[in-house]
Amino acid sequence: MRVHLRFNHDLADKVKESNYHYIEEMKEHQAGLDMVLRVRQLDELLQWVLGWGAGVILLEPESFRNKIREEARKISERY
Repeated sequence: MRVHLRFNHDLADKVKESNYHYIEEMKEHQAGLDMVLRVRQLDELLQWVLGWGAGVILLEPESFRNKIREEARKISERY
């Protein structure tokens, strides 16, 4: 599966240094750092994406956006 993320500019260097093995493409621009990853199952990325907090936007796929949204809702209810 293809996953497209956008990281805030202030996280770009940290994300690049992470050398995450699923990274397929990276491109810096004014809005930050866009990254494309390839995984077999979206659950492989869930904790990694959540670990970047509000500094990352999941652009696609929509099904994974929904999963992130649901996990954030659960976290919010807990705290």
